[in-house]
Amino acid sequence: MNIDRNQIWVGTLLGLLIPFVGYAVLLMISERLDEWLPEYTTDGESVIAPRTLYLLAICCNLLPFHFFNSRRAVKAMRGIIIATIALGVLWLVYFGKTMME
Repeated sequence: MNIDRNQIWVGTLLGLLIPFVGYAVLLMISERLDEWLPEYTTDGESVIAPRTLYLLAICCNLLPFHFFNSRRAVKAMRGIIIATIALGVLWLVYFGKTMME
């Protein structure tokens, strides 16, 4: 079965999956930093704030975006942008109230 990678649904699917995988990797790195730098953790807080981890995970979409850009797969790039904007809006809604305080 040959799947055309230059499709919006392929970009959207990758744009939703890659941040989740990126978040898992970043969470493991954050936990390791907590073990290595205990003097920077206070009251069970992590060295890296959760909202920063989520934002960095969303930024992981730059990797497939650059990959599809180099291959001129415009439709897949649009799918990645759609997923990135959706995740960015969710991030803003979830963490927007805490940033205003």
